[in-house]
Formats: sequence, C-alpha cells, structure tokens
Amino acid sequence: MKKIIYLFTLILLISACQSKKKQAELLELSKPEWLKSRPVSSNYFYGIGIAPKLGGSEYYTKKAKEKALADLAQQINTRVKSETNFTKTEDNSGVYEYIQSRINATSNEFLEGYKFVDSWEDEDNTYAFYQLSKSEFYSLKTERKNKAIELAWLKIQQAKQHEINNSTLEAIQLYASGIDALSGFLDQETSKIVNDEKIDLFETSKTDIIKLIEQLNIQCSSNNIDGKAGNTIPNGTASILVSLNNIPTANIPVKFTYSGGYIINDKVVSDGNGEVKTPLLNYNKKTTEQLNAEIDFVNLARKTSKNLLVRQLIENQKRQSCLITIRFK
Repeated sequence: MKKIIYLFTLILLISACQSKKKQAELLELSKPEWLKSRPVSSNYFYGIGIAPKLGGSEYYTKKAKEKALADLAQQINTRVKSETNFTKTEDNSGVYEYIQSRINATSNEFLEGYKFVDSWEDEDNTYAFYQLSKSEFYSLKTERKNKAIELAWLKIQQAKQHEINNSTLEAIQLYASGIDALSGFLDQETSKIVNDEKIDLFETSKTDIIKLIEQLNIQCSSNNIDGKAGNTIPNGTASILVSLNNIPTANIPVKFTYSGGYIINDKVVSDGNGEVKTPLLNYNKKTTEQLNAEIDFVNLARKTSKNLLVRQLIENQKRQSCLITIRFK
C-alpha cells in the first residue's frame, strides 16, 4: 500500500513539474517581439519599462509606465547628447553638465506626444511599451525653440532700452533672461534674421553682458582717511562711486574688506547717485590699515540670474576695486 501511495505521489510531482515547464514554455512563446529584440525605427522613439509585481496592479502598472517613459527620454537624450557641440560654452565648474541638463530637461518636455503600444506580464514582472513619433517630437521642439528665439530677441531689445536709460543692472538682467530662454537649445543654432542680418542671440546677449561688466568702474573719493588712535572712523567718512562710462550707476553691489578686522555692513549697493558710503571702521592698535572696495561680482551674478552659465560669466570677469589707506595718529 505504501509503495502505491509513494508511486502515486511521484507521478503527481512529475506531472506538476511537467505542467509548470509547459506553462513556462507557453509563457515564453507569448512574449512579444518588442521584449525579445528591442525595436528600432526611423519614425519613432521607443521606451520599455519593467516593474516588479509589488503592491496592487494599478501601482505596478503605473511604475512600469514611468520607467518606460524614462527609458524613452533616455533614448532621446542619448541622441541629443551625441549631436551636441558646445562651441558656445566652456567646460568648467559644472557649466557643461548644467547646460546638458537644461537641454535634456527641455527635450523631456516634448514627451507629451507619447502613446501606449503594448504591455505584457510574467509571473514576477509587468512590462510596458510606449512610443513617440519623431516627427511630432521635432515639430514640437522647433515650435518651442522659435518661441524661445522670439523671447530672447524681446529681452535683448528691452535690455538695449535700459542701457539707453542708464539702468545697467536691469539691462544685464534682461540679457541674462535672453540667455536663460535659450539654454535648452544651446546644442543648436540660436540665430534670428533681423533686417536681412543674421544675429546669434546667445552670443549677442553674452557679449553685451561682458561689455557692460567691463565698462563698470569703481572709484574712491579719497585714497587716504586720517583718524585718531583709539577711536573709530565713522560711517560715510569717504564715499565710493560706481559708474559706467562715467555715468553714475545705481543698484550695483559693492563689497568691503578691512585689514583692521570685521565690518558689520561689508556688502552694500550703490544708490541712485551711484554712491556707496564707507562703513564704520574700528581701531585695532595699528597706525595704518587698508579698506578695499570692489564690485561684488558674485552678488551681482546672484541678483542677475539663477542660470549657472550667466552667473559664471559674470563672476569670471576681472575684479574692479579701489583702495583707501587709513592712518591712525
């Protein structure tokens, strides 16, 4: 009897194994072609997502879709990166990576035309397959690029007007806004035809920012201040003038450094007359100290734009400063 039971059990186990093997074979046969071999097309970008069956079906189906769209974006961005030629920027301090991320982010915005193609499941995972028309993608990209070109051109025109009005900071900010509008398209030409002349809007904005920065000047009203040993030098004993082409310039940040120690207000902004008053200076048991005033390009860059390319463009300009000698008698 025991032999019969054992034999029967063995037959059931063998049958179950064969059944599972058969099911696995049938499942493998049902696997779609897009999973067996990744499709390639001149008309579409493809994205395939895989998600484990964890949680409810709605959850892991959503995860598979997200991964498919991420894969689709990767296909696009890999191609974009291979086509990119950064002749317009230098690869330093993360600028290349920043611009590449802006280009990728801009490309990802054009995924809105994606379409669901198919899905498939095995025992452990669910798979999703999506596609995006290349013609639709590039059409949308061209449309948005044209809008960016027009916005950049508008910002340049507005900046020119602010230059005429001696509003230097506002002009720099508007040129920076033009560059920011173009940042997602720096792997392409950024030109516009104006009065039969081809103008590169990125280079124009960049050149005009540098021109304004280089034309800024800072002067100390006096090269020397006399004080009494043991006493402080009061605020406003001397003044600093910030100008552009000899025209006083407002809203330009200035930074003080003092050899005699800490300054409470070491960062100030030029007033409507382009002036900055010297801060309170402490006596530190030395007969001679020095007060340095320079245009604060780091702060100016922060006031101008959040765009890393623009900030570094401003911060890398040659320092402009003036020096006052303090004599305590």
